[in-house]
Amino acid sequence: MLRYTISRLLQAVLVILVMSLLLFMLIGLMPGDPVENMLEGNPSLTPETMAQMRALYGVDQPIWTRYGHWLVSALHGDLGYSSVYFRPVMDVLGPAVVQTAKLLVLTELISIPIAMLLGAIAARKPGGWTDSVVSLFAFASISLPGFWTSLILIIVFSVKLGWLPASGTPLLGGASLGEQFYHLVLPVTVLTFFHVGPLVRYVRASMIETLNSDFVRTARAKGLSETTVVMRHALRNALIPMVTVLALGFGSLFSGALVVETIFGMLGMGKVIYDSISNIDFNLALVGLLLATIVTLLSSLLADLAYAWLDPRITLK
Repeated sequence: MLRYTISRLLQAVLVILVMSLLLFMLIGLMPGDPVENMLEGNPSLTPETMAQMRALYGVDQPIWTRYGHWLVSALHGDLGYSSVYFRPVMDVLGPAVVQTAKLLVLTELISIPIAMLLGAIAARKPGGWTDSVVSLFAFASISLPGFWTSLILIIVFSVKLGWLPASGTPLLGGASLGEQFYHLVLPVTVLTFFHVGPLVRYVRASMIETLNSDFVRTARAKGLSETTVVMRHALRNALIPMVTVLALGFGSLFSGALVVETIFGMLGMGKVIYDSISNIDFNLALVGLLLATIVTLLSSLLADLAYAWLDPRITLK
């Protein structure tokens, strides 16, 4: 497994280098001038000043030269300066990563048990009324637009009832941990709702297949209760393939966080990347998207390792 892990990490480094080049080229093709956007509204701006600023930031150089300079600087720990937040890129992304991590971790911790429970309940009697109710919930989770659900929850629980704050982060700094989680209730609820649906469908399908396996028939023949058969024997085996689904679904969960963070005013990774692209913040957009790529690659590697650990029959080569 150690050799496999090292091999995958080396492959990940190569993928990251290729992705950095592709992202650099794609972001460079975006319409607009980052220097002009940064200096917008300056009454003393002249064409000569613009030319000097473009030369200072290297915008007037060929894209290969600019990429080479950026890569060398990145390897030395200098990821550039944000033209939107007027701070180093890592100073902007650091708090944003923490904010998004809290949102995604809470969503996963809540979504997985709910999906396991609902999927197991639906699979016990396929076609029954419980299966129909769970399937309806799952399809609603998959189909409803995220921004619409977010706005409905804000109107009901924040505006009408006044139970929960509409903002995903406290307005004042130095808020307690409890207050921070209190502001995360609505964003986590929305993201959990959309994350649970696909997981429920997958657990249900995997459970139905597992319940028809020979070892389950043997467990039933021994006189074990149906609850014991489902929860102790079938569910564990049905959840092994779910590890891969969770890893592959992390990208969609991250993209869903972009919508949630934008609507609830959370300065997380999704919101930062959205603002950087909207305002042609070259360095911030590049590093933010590259960081999302790295997280996706690592989650895929961890899924493969966890898969082999859960199922000893699998050999990693």
